[in-house]
Amino acid sequence: MCKTFLNLQPKSNPMMKTMFACLALLAATGALAQTRFASFKEESFPKVMESVVHDFPNNYRNISGELVLEQAEIDNYASLVQLPGASECVITRYHSLEDTTASWQAKMFRSEDFTEVAKRYKELYRQLKGCYLRLVDGSIIYMDAEWEAPTEEKPFVMSTLRLATGDSRYKEMKIDLEMVYQFPEWTININVSGKKKDSLEGYATEDGR
Repeated sequence: MCKTFLNLQPKSNPMMKTMFACLALLAATGALAQTRFASFKEESFPKVMESVVHDFPNNYRNISGELVLEQAEIDNYASLVQLPGASECVITRYHSLEDTTASWQAKMFRSEDFTEVAKRYKELYRQLKGCYLRLVDGSIIYMDAEWEAPTEEKPFVMSTLRLATGDSRYKEMKIDLEMVYQFPEWTININVSGKKKDSLEGYATEDGR
């Protein structure tokens, strides 16, 4: 009597191997993207602005991410806090012996339609006016604001906000909401900056961060 033995070992399939390899690669890429995305904090508009202002005396060291642009006079770092609606938030450090401070910028809006941009400019001003800084002792410091109305005749308008405090750590800090026309479109940026000299304590370290 002849017995038939079945070969139950699966045959090697090059196409299947390729498919599994591609799936593994996609999974790894997705995991990396999620990890990178998770490094940015998703928070409300007031909370992000509070984080930025709070870290101003530290020269934004606690919210500085990876280096994204290196030039002769400046270095740009990714901000670890991102304003809702911003296309990009960056921290700029200057190669200067006289001014070792940094600035924080959020690129908020751009359009060729003046009416649309002016409306957004007013909305952002209202949002910034509602921001505040809560100190460790629980006290709250609100913003003093200087409003400049947008007009189509002016290629550059800027409203400035400052903390209503005599605290020396925030004396030089200002928040500028600017609306700029560069053909063919208008852009809106939020800048947080200040002026300090190298000799002042609590600012940049030897490596500029």
